Amino acid sequence: MDNMQLFSAPGNLDVDGALKLLETVGLPMESGSVIAVKVDFTKPCPPCLPVICDALREKGCLAFLADTAPCYGDALKSLWFAPANGYDRAGAPCVLADGVKGTDYELIPAKGVKLLRSAKFGRAILDADAILSVTELMVDESGYYGVIYDLGFGCASRAGKTEVQTSGKPVVDQSKCIGCKQCTTVCEHGGARMEENGKATIFPPKCSGCSRCMRICPTGAIHPNFDVTDASVQSKIAEYAKALCDMRPHAHLMMAAGTIYACADPVQLDKVCAEALGIPSSLTVGIEHLISLREG
Repeated sequence: MDNMQLFSAPGNLDVDGALKLLETVGLPMESGSVIAVKVDFTKPCPPCLPVICDALREKGCLAFLADTAPCYGDALKSLWFAPANGYDRAGAPCVLADGVKGTDYELIPAKGVKLLRSAKFGRAILDADAILSVTELMVDESGYYGVIYDLGFGCASRAGKTEVQTSGKPVVDQSKCIGCKQCTTVCEHGGARMEENGKATIFPPKCSGCSRCMRICPTGAIHPNFDVTDASVQSKIAEYAKALCDMRPHAHLMMAAGTIYACADPVQLDKVCAEALGIPSSLTVGIEHLISLREG
């Protein structure tokens, strides 16, 4: 990373200030380039976002606001949240990056990591020429939700989110299985199979973790295997973030206490903010995991 320095600006910056901040952190802004602005449609629109979009438009960039489908339920609910939370007034179109069913993703290699071989991201995010994450920092007893989380979990497709939260392969509760074979029909890899007792099972070596079988099962018999530790989840989210940053130019803005913090490096940005807030080490496992990967 050429520019790991952290910069800050007041939350009420104007277009000139936004341009200077984006140029300082090295966001590529050639005229005609497509910029995926990663936001969270379920949270209120950051006050600075319309100015950021104006700045990108002034440079001739084609920006869109991107989020991905939740793990479960109606993927389109994320788009319903967007106008309710003010994103329709931000000055850029809202896009559900992994599609209206949460199934439109691209599989990319995860290099230089320990837990993953590949990662699944919303295709529209990878269609962009560069990624700008705009994150509203949130911290509670369950976790530190900063830039790494927003990239690694927020840009992952529905299947990717399931993968990082679980062992990556679903399991079958055979007491609920009715033997309809819909899972074996929809599975493209031979991962879902029928046993001699007429019940479905998942064969892990063949399972890709796409979660299609879970969505089609009429009784909910197929479900994620959540037998993983929180530290493992944080580390896999961090490796997802690394995989994404390895694929596209990127820059990052984080809002906290009325100030915008900016950096070309998500690890540096999260690390400095976590240290300033005194976040316990149990909630920063992902940050430390990426630092250890860099150090070899």
